[in-house]
Amino acid sequence: MEYRFRIGQNDLRYLYESAKGRMEAHPEYADGQKKIIQEHPHFKSEKEALEAAINMEKEHPYSCQIWAKIGKGDDGIFRIQNWWMATNDMKAKLAAEYIGMALMYDKTRLSKIINNNINIDDVIAYY
Repeated sequence: MEYRFRIGQNDLRYLYESAKGRMEAHPEYADGQKKIIQEHPHFKSEKEALEAAINMEKEHPYSCQIWAKIGKGDDGIFRIQNWWMATNDMKAKLAAEYIGMALMYDKTRLSKIINNNINIDDVIAYY
């Protein structure tokens, strides 16, 4: 689908490993960033997060984004883990970047879905 944003292994590896290096070098700062993320809503699926973000955008237009956690499997494959965060909070966005979460949807992608009345079922393949 045109609206589905796929992230390659190289990008996931870079996000994961660069964040891991930052967090190991500054554990006291990393703990604070993790706490910021934990205070924000999480979702059981991408669909739930997307529905929440679309509702947030429709009710109060602002720069909403959806972030996802990256995990590394025993097989060495990097995957988007099955929980998500939707936010417009700049502090949370900075924390998400610091701890190596992946940006799945930003205002531009959400606006395209909303403005073109795209059915959520056409946007994503669920986990």
